[in-house]
Amino acid sequence: MSVITEIRPDKRNKDRVKLYLDGEYFGSVSALVAATKRLEEGREIDEKALSDLLFESDKRNAFDYALGYISRYVCTRKKIEEKLYEKGYGKVVVNFTIEKLASYGYINDAEYAVQYVTVNRGVKGARRLREELKQRGVAIEHIENALKEVTTEEDDAYALAVKHASGKDLGDEKYVARLVRYLSYRGYGQDVIARCLSRLRDERGQKE
Repeated sequence: MSVITEIRPDKRNKDRVKLYLDGEYFGSVSALVAATKRLEEGREIDEKALSDLLFESDKRNAFDYALGYISRYVCTRKKIEEKLYEKGYGKVVVNFTIEKLASYGYINDAEYAVQYVTVNRGVKGARRLREELKQRGVAIEHIENALKEVTTEEDDAYALAVKHASGKDLGDEKYVARLVRYLSYRGYGQDVIARCLSRLRDERGQKE
């Protein structure tokens, strides 16, 4: 048996408290559960029983929190993990919650990648989309599949170039340089940009 030697408020989450057994940090739990289960300083308790109590309590609370979050935001597996860790949940509970969400189809990074590319393809190129999805924790195979399935990159870049170049002189080197920077910033490669410029000039009957 061990003794609960200290209970501290969790600074990261005001609804949770940190438990210390025999002077060492053991884990955190919701303040409500601590009160309901009479987890008090000086109480003797079996570590295995306390571990089970914390896990059962946290896995319900974590799942409920995650469901509430994804009902408001479309997000990736990585984002949900980050939010759960921010709330003070441990690795075992976080992994349990993520796998449960995935088993119900509530999080799906492959579908997220397709949706993200579909929404942003008209204003961002493949390079930028790829980088942004990587930053969101999406696996590279999901990213590449989404780009293949959805993107017609040159047509998207050309549509942007047409809009940007409306009323502009493609014989003006300074303007062309600005257009190239504009397309490059949105993630289009130099080969795509060059073909777009060539198409624009052909449309206008201009030579390079």
